[in-house]
Amino acid sequence: MKIAAIDFETANRSMASVCSVGVSTLDEGVLEEEAFYSLIAPADNVSYFDPFNISIHHITPEMVESAPSWTQLYPDLLDSLTGGLVCAHNANFDMTCLKQTCLNTGRPVPKLKYFDTVELSRHVFPQMPHHRLDDMCSYLDIELDHHNAGSDALGCLMIVEKVMEMSGIYDIEELLKRTHTHIRILRP
Repeated sequence: MKIAAIDFETANRSMASVCSVGVSTLDEGVLEEEAFYSLIAPADNVSYFDPFNISIHHITPEMVESAPSWTQLYPDLLDSLTGGLVCAHNANFDMTCLKQTCLNTGRPVPKLKYFDTVELSRHVFPQMPHHRLDDMCSYLDIELDHHNAGSDALGCLMIVEKVMEMSGIYDIEELLKRTHTHIRILRP
């Protein structure tokens, strides 16, 4: 089954202000490190770039001036996500970004099944004091350029791949069942 990991960065506190997205996929054991990556020009009503956010991801308004809009990216992004399970590290944030950006731009909210790799990490690595993406990637020896959406999506997916290797369970639904990790549904 295909697994698609997604990560967003936002321009400000609005979850609809996505300014970059990354998706990596694992399909039938084949890893596509960067199935999809793009800077995004946020919609006009959420286009303010908060200095705090810039200090985290280093994306500036100038960098997205010629970037595609959400409406332009939406069909290709949807292609990358459909046909399997979606995952994200702190999935509530990324799924809320996806939903709010769709609602803000008039795009249909996709119905997706997803799971959270933070939850998976907490169940599989209870000894870890923190389960942040950078901590988990460091622990599992996964290279990460933190807060680059493409790298964060790949790091998230690599956590899943490492847990599969450690457990010997390569069926994602079985792995999630055995680790008591919930599959949730993003609904319109």
